[in-house]
Amino acid sequence: MGDRLYAASLSKQVTAAAIAVLVRRGMLDVDAPIGSFLLDLPSWRNQVTSRHLLHHLGGLLEPDCMAGPGHWTSPLALQRLQEGPDLVTAPGTVYRYSNAGYICLEAIIERVSGQSFGSFVRTELFDPLGLADLDFTTTPDFPQLAGMGDILPLSLGDGGIWTTSAAFADWLDHQNRDTLGLEALVLQPGRLPDGILTDYGWGVGLRELRGHPLLIHGGRWPGATAKAVRCPALGLSVAAFSTSSDPNSINVLVDKVLESLVER
Repeated sequence: MGDRLYAASLSKQVTAAAIAVLVRRGMLDVDAPIGSFLLDLPSWRNQVTSRHLLHHLGGLLEPDCMAGPGHWTSPLALQRLQEGPDLVTAPGTVYRYSNAGYICLEAIIERVSGQSFGSFVRTELFDPLGLADLDFTTTPDFPQLAGMGDILPLSLGDGGIWTTSAAFADWLDHQNRDTLGLEALVLQPGRLPDGILTDYGWGVGLRELRGHPLLIHGGRWPGATAKAVRCPALGLSVAAFSTSSDPNSINVLVDKVLESLVER
């Protein structure tokens, strides 16, 4: 258990997969305003949809996770959204990466499912895939924490996964094989009012590798950096985790490993 590392924003693809489970079951309309679930947010909650949040098109002001006091938690992020100013941009009009949006998605999953976020993800995603060493947790107790500073990332939805490299590799492999039957939703890009598609799907960046979809994401916190890429058509996936805060070296490493696998 001591080799679990912080996956940071790689967690977003799992949050999006949980949303996809609810959509597939007819329990959630991602084009409905989030206001019916998150009643404590300002009036803009009736303009923003779950689809906006999935694609980082919600226009939310991003709370400063390092401003303190205390650790970065989902309740703190939601409190700052409640107290904060109006939207930065009109919903659906501008791509603006938002951790806060994925914390809102966490809360929506809890409201719709009637379960805690961690329990729903474990029951509906991780257990069916046999992933025992991969969990969302707000009470981590792993060696990497010692180097992650005085303010810890304890929010869920935008981050929150602690995993072994093997467990996350298994997660990526299952996504490549579409074991859960969610790929059609995950690969949907965002769409701007002028019809231009964004290069971000449901919790993953959308790129190409030799004409095939390449799904990517990175994440970091002081003392933690993570990067994952996968190409379903070629059956390839690479995940890397580091206790460094520098993303450059891990990006180079992932690119070189992916290139070597493609050239085989």
